[in-house]
Amino acid sequence: MLIGSLVLSRVVSSQAWLFGVLGGMAFAVYLTFRLSGPGWIENWQQGVWGEQSTAKALRPLERLGWVVLHDLPAGRGNVDHIAIGAGGVFLLDSKRLGGSATVTDGILTVERFGDSDLQYTHPGPGHLLGLARETHDRVRAATRLSQWVTPVMVMWGDFPQRLVEDRCVYLHGDELAAWLASQPQRIAPNRVGQVAEAVKAAWKPVLADAG
Repeated sequence: MLIGSLVLSRVVSSQAWLFGVLGGMAFAVYLTFRLSGPGWIENWQQGVWGEQSTAKALRPLERLGWVVLHDLPAGRGNVDHIAIGAGGVFLLDSKRLGGSATVTDGILTVERFGDSDLQYTHPGPGHLLGLARETHDRVRAATRLSQWVTPVMVMWGDFPQRLVEDRCVYLHGDELAAWLASQPQRIAPNRVGQVAEAVKAAWKPVLADAG
């Protein structure tokens, strides 16, 4: 359209200003789409950044003997991370929310641009609880090991509460490693590897189907 406007402005010189305006509008629209990209790409990028940030935060624990599994397929989605250590088994979902997050009575609300009219209830906690229960059931069915899995939503961004412990744990990513390390012992250190193998075994059918 831009090239066409330039050609027409030369051919129909009396309307050159009009074609110039149209060409400028077309170029502005092109730049907008070129630089911003569609919403799904932005959401995907935010998700990737969140997962990478969580993986980085978990590295010190891995050096202390924790086992961390990453990006396990789960039906239509995936499990971002499962961390296994002396403190237990934790299913982690990384979120990089575009707004200020608040948890009240187990409900996660995200407010955008500091405007209470621009807020929504995030569906993540219910999905996360379901994945934790599924992981527990898979481990038990595959190994008869009844080890509860704690769901944790790891939030990168504005989360003033920093840590809320409910049926699902909500915490800022900067608090993750210290919070996990502070958990009371639920698994004997010499059994962490065994439990990690049980979790891997429980997810093998899903991994095979995904492959």
